[in-house]
Amino acid sequence: MKGRILVLDKKLILLAILVTCILMSAPLIAVQAEEAAVPSGDVERTGLREDIDGLLERRAELGLKNLEPQSVFLIKKGEQAYKQKREKEAIKLFEQARELSPDLPLSYLYLAKAHFSLSPKKLYKASGYLLGAWRALLNNFWWSFQTAGMFILSLFISLHVSVIIFLVVLMTSKLSLYVHDIIEDKRKILLLIAPVLFALFGPIFGVIGFILPFWVYLKEKEKIVLYSAVGISFIIILMFPVFSSFTGASQDRTLRSVIKINEGIFTGESQEISTTRDDYEALFSRALELKRRGRYDEAISIYNELLKIKSDARVYNNLANCYVGLGRYDTASGYYNQALESAEMASASYNLSQLYREVFDFSDAEEYYDRAVRADARKVALYSSIKGMSVNRFVMDETLENRELWSLAFKWYPYYSSSVSLGRMQSFTGRGASIFLLVILMAVLHVYKSRVSRWAYRCRRCGEIYCSACEKRISHEDVCLTCFKTLVQVSELGPKERVERILEIQHYRDDKNQRLKLLTAILPGSGHIYYGRTVYGFVTLAVFIFFLMSTVFWISMPLPASMEQTASFFRLVSAGGLVLTYGFAVIRVMRRVPKKWH
Repeated sequence: MKGRILVLDKKLILLAILVTCILMSAPLIAVQAEEAAVPSGDVERTGLREDIDGLLERRAELGLKNLEPQSVFLIKKGEQAYKQKREKEAIKLFEQARELSPDLPLSYLYLAKAHFSLSPKKLYKASGYLLGAWRALLNNFWWSFQTAGMFILSLFISLHVSVIIFLVVLMTSKLSLYVHDIIEDKRKILLLIAPVLFALFGPIFGVIGFILPFWVYLKEKEKIVLYSAVGISFIIILMFPVFSSFTGASQDRTLRSVIKINEGIFTGESQEISTTRDDYEALFSRALELKRRGRYDEAISIYNELLKIKSDARVYNNLANCYVGLGRYDTASGYYNQALESAEMASASYNLSQLYREVFDFSDAEEYYDRAVRADARKVALYSSIKGMSVNRFVMDETLENRELWSLAFKWYPYYSSSVSLGRMQSFTGRGASIFLLVILMAVLHVYKSRVSRWAYRCRRCGEIYCSACEKRISHEDVCLTCFKTLVQVSELGPKERVERILEIQHYRDDKNQRLKLLTAILPGSGHIYYGRTVYGFVTLAVFIFFLMSTVFWISMPLPASMEQTASFFRLVSAGGLVLTYGFAVIRVMRRVPKKWH
């Protein structure tokens, strides 16, 4: 009868795990349903033409590099074709999307997916596309910025939640020992005053002070994990203001326009930069946009203002391009030479070679072309591939680099002030005083440990709680005297007593296993922390919470329209990681609990 009950319990637990996995897979189903719906108005809204060559001509005429709405539309069409098993057509559409927007990671990801196979040749090709997606991500500011922001937020929340759960579970497992010691010595209840006193200096000190009453019951591995958890949490707290800059920067319309202008991104929106912004980067970007629209005099006026601030080779180059648009080649040539005096630039040398070809001076044209190739052959290849007779294609502009755009985002949204306010949320004292209090608190923990002569322990065989007041002899490795006699010194107990004790030990082990499985099914890692497997438990818990937070944020956070498809990809990855982490942790425990865990 007992065996049937155990089998029934296992079936119920496995059924609960299956239901939980299905519930966790709900985001995957929702994502697939969302991806299957393709808006019918995209063609009209973006003015997409089937002639890809025509779109490439249009992009070059506008002086742009990426046509994201058209690429996203092609990717959606390719995705539909791929689902209908028309793989060649899908790959062709993905390739066209990549051609229209080389800095859009999404097209590379879908190409990698379409080429993925166990075949070495296809696997190598898929890996190449993944590498291309990584490079595109680094070149695409908003994608890298938003992805980094999501990652940092997920990491921050998961670590803090994991630390809190770790402390709660760990202290709960030691609570009965502390209660036993209070019964033996009523004065130990005064240790609960420590968290209250330290909390007056800030929440971070209250959390650490909460450890004091339970410090003597912690094993060495538990202390190491606790030190690591608190240390990582403290570092992440200091980094948290960076995320406030991520969220603030992503909502600024002017900054978004600056990014799109410098990255040559067409999204169907007009790029507006407030005329009240007198930042160097904002003025530089505004002048660049005016030049692309053919408003050369306005752009020249702004570039001259920038040169009064500092000498910049990029400004000289772009200023010369404006004079090319006005047909004043001699003036343009002078500014190109000033640019080259300031820095060796492929764009300025290439532009000079273009001017000399225009006036049939082929000798100087070849000289400056070779100089441009020596400066940056990759850029020259790009320039040659899009050259034409319009100004935006005849001469090449310089833009702000990706690293400068990152600096600009944090420059416009400095996190020092938010860092101070957030720091006060964690500590009500100054930085120096906080460090001093932290050192004092750590010293108190070690002094308390050294001054305490006796404390309770739990027998890891039978689960009973003992202390030196309960029995004179404490056996090796947290095993009570009775269990020690039962398992080692077998001659000191009679057969009946030994059998009864062995049955008690087995019953405690079975009960412990069932609770371990239940806690793991509720929250992976919590059961291991409760029963002393702290390293494995904390890592499992942190990974599970990370994927959970990542899934929630990628579902709930507002994102640019062009990132919706990739957000679906990250939601799939996050939800998949969540299910895999949960399944691995639970299945490992359900199959067999290792003997070394007892």
